[in-house]
Amino acid sequence: MPDSITDLPADMPSQNDTEPLEVDTEGAILAPPPLAVSFAELKLNSNILDSLNKAGFTKPTPIQSQFIPVALTGQDVMGQAKTGTGKTAAFLLPIFQAIKPGVGKPQALILAPTRELALQIHGEIGRLGSFLGFASITLYGGASYEPQIEALSSGVDIVVGTPGRIMDHMRSQRLDLSGIKIAVLDEADRMLDLGFRKDIEYILRHCPSQRQTLLLSATIADDIKKLAQRFMIEPLEVWTSPESLTVDSVEQSFFVCERDEKFPILLKLLEVENPELSIIFCGTKMGAKRLAEKLKRLYINAREIHGDLQQARREKILGRFRTGEVKLLIATDVASRGIDVQNITHIINWDIPYKIEDYVHRIGRTGRIGRSGKAFTFVTREEGSYLTEIELLINKEIKRVHFDDVTSKWWPTPPKEAPPEFVDEGPEPSIAQPAGDKRGKGGRRRSSSSGAPSRSRERAPSRTHSEPVSPTPAAQVDAAQLSGDGAPAEGGADEAAGSRRKRSRRRRGEPVSIVCSQCGVQASVNFKPETDRPVYCPVCYQARKAAKEKAAPSEGNAVESAPTAQ
Repeated sequence: MPDSITDLPADMPSQNDTEPLEVDTEGAILAPPPLAVSFAELKLNSNILDSLNKAGFTKPTPIQSQFIPVALTGQDVMGQAKTGTGKTAAFLLPIFQAIKPGVGKPQALILAPTRELALQIHGEIGRLGSFLGFASITLYGGASYEPQIEALSSGVDIVVGTPGRIMDHMRSQRLDLSGIKIAVLDEADRMLDLGFRKDIEYILRHCPSQRQTLLLSATIADDIKKLAQRFMIEPLEVWTSPESLTVDSVEQSFFVCERDEKFPILLKLLEVENPELSIIFCGTKMGAKRLAEKLKRLYINAREIHGDLQQARREKILGRFRTGEVKLLIATDVASRGIDVQNITHIINWDIPYKIEDYVHRIGRTGRIGRSGKAFTFVTREEGSYLTEIELLINKEIKRVHFDDVTSKWWPTPPKEAPPEFVDEGPEPSIAQPAGDKRGKGGRRRSSSSGAPSRSRERAPSRTHSEPVSPTPAAQVDAAQLSGDGAPAEGGADEAAGSRRKRSRRRRGEPVSIVCSQCGVQASVNFKPETDRPVYCPVCYQARKAAKEKAAPSEGNAVESAPTAQ
């Protein structure tokens, strides 16, 4: 139990003021507190209540009503809550009550699986905690190190971030976790899905053992419980009701179709439903790219979001999605985490999730807190077992729907010109590359030890910065081309093959993000760095090279052979 509980302000309740909770042998609360109708009932101090009032918070949601009183006891807590139910405030308010502003070193650490979710949490801290004087910082990959280093050196109270970037700052001794009183694992199931288990263990081992740990997850599976057993002390469990796994206001349906039937059905669905804002989920990044490109060829305002996009580009797309300028967001499960948009009306599962818990995360993007929404899932006949597992999980039968005729304004005759509201920005750029970068011999792909070419060459080519491509005029796109995976029309095979070879040459040496081993600046290299050798940004490499040449002119000006950023 954290020591900070004894140092709270006079009007702040301590553990002794909290009624004991009745739990079973596994820590589940047998008689959870009744749902509160106001935040004042949750025994929060007056400063926090004033802050909530200024931010416009009036009534706690069910997860806030159940989780906050338990967290205020100072014990470790596992909470099951889906996105969109107010879980962020559920763990932030106990943090505000347990720490003091202006101490000079981090007292609370919040781990999130994606940068979008980390930024969302940081926004809520600013919304609620700014009135209380708390300083916070968000640490995530893809952003510059300098502002993060400056903020850490000036002192922050709360650190929010993704495991990878937090570990970078820890290993560089820029982030000191010795003062952490509360650690939060938000969306723990997704962090484990993304392979962050070892990172989480590393980070928590460097936090004080006398701390409070809060874990929140949409589902509490066995791997979550194993993690809790290692790093939590007799955690209490707060479960929302089983009905909260799905939202009652979300109307759920599915189509049975083959893969080559999906696209015309999707177009018909978009015409019939005319969604105000919709997310279409794909199983892979390449699938999201291809689908977005096919939609844009038909002058439909769709944009894809995935892990390869620059952070600035992702934020710009999300901003346009929030304002409704972009109505369709094509996303992968990972990239969608942290999308905090309240008025999403439709969720479309282009690919059925093979991990059934992901279905809960996906449809949770619509029907938030009393709003209505619709969810549609495309299911092939081979995927029927996954649909059955989803129905068993949510304890609800999903109804089957179909179209007698899939003819739409986009199919089979595509529009000849773009509507006035259509905005084309060309292909979405991927990983950042410095301007003027020349791909030299370092960009050549290595073959396997058997002499066979790398499997990466067999992948479908993707467009890069050097290939600005506008949507193909609809008159040049026939129905057969749109229904498939973008295969060239008959008669254009030679031209398409030449184009593929040209794009393949351009793809050689695609940039890989690195962190300079000397100065910590983020740059990129045109090869995969070796884990046991240092890698430097251009400035540091040239400086080391010059020093080497000056120190040993008689040795043929030998230079360091370590890989360098381009």
